[in-house]
Amino acid sequence: MLWSIIQLAGVLVMLLTRLAYRPLLEQRSRMVVGHCILRWPVLTGMLLLPMLAAATGWQRYWPLELAPLAAPAGSLLLAYACWLFWRSQHDLLLQAAGTLQCQSGVYRRIRHPLYAALWLAALAQLLLLQDGLAASGVLALLLCYRGSVRREEGEMLRRAGPAYRLYMQQTGRLWPRGLAA
Repeated sequence: MLWSIIQLAGVLVMLLTRLAYRPLLEQRSRMVVGHCILRWPVLTGMLLLPMLAAATGWQRYWPLELAPLAAPAGSLLLAYACWLFWRSQHDLLLQAAGTLQCQSGVYRRIRHPLYAALWLAALAQLLLLQDGLAASGVLALLLCYRGSVRREEGEMLRRAGPAYRLYMQQTGRLWPRGLAA
């Protein structure tokens, strides 16, 4: 039960962070990153289904056998995901008004830190809940991620052109360039 509470708290922190920063980002007329992906599929997979499972005991129908340290590791991973999620929003606000793309803070090495944070949170959910239901977060991201990233990168290529293409060559999509596959 403790791990379920930690998982839900982490997702709520990310949701509240998003709600807090979104109006500020829109006021500065920036393209709002993650506009589509943060809606119902991800909320359902990472928040609503785990809440339903925790409330009804449903999650014990598909238990996974993970190492004893998986849940504590998931807690640390979720804490890092929350920090990265916050920084992805915060760093966008710190860039100069009128700048087309953010290349400072976490964006200096990762083009899509918000999505990286969501992937880390989905992995943390699997480690914390240790149940087949926990795969719902990963499944939601699989359904939404590719289309959202392509749409956002296409928009940035239209707006910033060669500068964004150079930025793409210098950074990793989800992980720093040296760690990207």
